[in-house]
Amino acid sequence: MGKARQKNSVRTQDRALLPDGPHPSSTMSRRRFLAKSMLGLGSALIASSPLALHAQQLEPFTIAPNSLSSGRGSGIDTGKPKVEFTDEMRDYVIAISRWAKSYRSDFSIVAMNGLELTEYLETTLFAARGTAEPARDYLRALDGILTEAPFFGYDNYGEPTEDEESKYILGYLERLKYEGLKYLVVDYTDKLGDMQTARQRLSGLDALYYAAPPPGMQLSSLAKVPRTPINSNPHVVDNLRQAKNFAMVLDSSPYGTKDAYINALAQTNYDTLIIDPFHRGTIPLTYDDMKRLRYKKTGTPRTIMAYINVATAETYRYYWQSNWRAGSPDFVGEGNLLARWGQEHHVYYWKREWQSLIYGSENSYLGGIMKLGFDGALLGGLDEYAWWLDY
Repeated sequence: MGKARQKNSVRTQDRALLPDGPHPSSTMSRRRFLAKSMLGLGSALIASSPLALHAQQLEPFTIAPNSLSSGRGSGIDTGKPKVEFTDEMRDYVIAISRWAKSYRSDFSIVAMNGLELTEYLETTLFAARGTAEPARDYLRALDGILTEAPFFGYDNYGEPTEDEESKYILGYLERLKYEGLKYLVVDYTDKLGDMQTARQRLSGLDALYYAAPPPGMQLSSLAKVPRTPINSNPHVVDNLRQAKNFAMVLDSSPYGTKDAYINALAQTNYDTLIIDPFHRGTIPLTYDDMKRLRYKKTGTPRTIMAYINVATAETYRYYWQSNWRAGSPDFVGEGNLLARWGQEHHVYYWKREWQSLIYGSENSYLGGIMKLGFDGALLGGLDEYAWWLDY
């Protein structure tokens, strides 16, 4: 616990191909962008020569394996699973949503990050750009999308996010704004001027905005700036779409006791609370806790959503067994060195053994959340598909 949040996942190789999309900002993404720029340059040279007439007949060039080869693209088995990682993540989220909504149709499913999952990208040989099409089934499975640090705190708390990254995120939100999704935005700043700037840039998207306080990006306490929630109101809020504001606390350890944590949340007027269903990640909330959280300070009801990481195994969770190791059981992968709070393992999230821990029965993680009375779930870990792509 206590480590700074992991940066938004390394953007996939599709990023440089998105219509009017800015260049990637992460180091690994820049490498991919440079590689694709070289490919685009080579394509341009080919197109300007007589060979362009026969380009469609060329066979893909494969580098011969040698002692310096990583094995990728050379026919050598690298041990990387032969899986369509992006499609598997979409199908996983769709299955989670369908199962939850089969029991409660108004149960909200919100995706945390993973913006690239919302579109299919079609590419062609020698093409430098692709055509993005909405991933309709995936989008229908969602009620909302939460994105982090579009304006402040992408790299360091309180620092402006690079403009190209902001444009990249906003480009997705603009293209998706007619899909009927609720947008939730979390920035990492405690300056009122920053918040006003961010909200102005979001003005055409009808987004709920929350600026998380220090320390760092841990989402471990309630915001103190502004003193009252943005668009605070006394109205009854029965579902996420009615909400005018929200707060998000995923690591309650700084509060000390569970009672102190619950009391702090209960004494607020946020329309929606997004919280971990376990205090300090290990102590489950109870029905009585949920009753106390159900009402705003004004006395009117609000919605409560649970955060659940669906694609990495957190070693402090109830499901983790002391004898589990990477490869045992076989859906547990290597440790996640960039985990938000450490103590996580990548998992083969497409395997049914892992998925059955997350949803599908009343004894599953999501099943327990629903029985406790949560109104929805924020699905974390969706960017894991990108880690597997780069594996």
